Amino acid sequence: MVDVRIINAVLSSAQVTYETVLQLEAQFGKPQAIKDIMPRYNIVTVIGFVGDIEGNFVYSFSEETALAIVSRMMGMDYNTIDELSLSAIGELGNMTSGSIAMNLEKLGYKIDITPPTVITGKEMKITAEGLIIRLPVGLFSPEDVELHIAIRSGK
Repeated sequence: MVDVRIINAVLSSAQVTYETVLQLEAQFGKPQAIKDIMPRYNIVTVIGFVGDIEGNFVYSFSEETALAIVSRMMGMDYNTIDELSLSAIGELGNMTSGSIAMNLEKLGYKIDITPPTVITGKEMKITAEGLIIRLPVGLFSPEDVELHIAIRSGK
């Protein structure tokens, strides 16, 4: 069983990051324990973490949502999925994961995060060990972002 404070730290960190970077209030759906990470959308950012607990943060976006995020981050319309837009999506995951790491440290869980890896494709399946929690997130429309957290014990 995962410490519920970890999930609360993730939710609060994501909310603050989205409010700060995107000027949006995220709507979070009910967290679900799942068996496999099968991202619903075709743009995926993966950030690993190691330390007192270990695992991965996996963020999944549709192209439409990704472009809306990039447009907000750049302060202008951006309508192409390219190296620049994928870099911005990776950076949003990096900022969110960094905020999560800081909040977890306040709870006594020290972690270090890896640089983001952004993957595009359809029908992906990501294998991860440990407990996997899926958090649906609504930024521009209901559940237009997925956040998965795979957690296993560390050190």
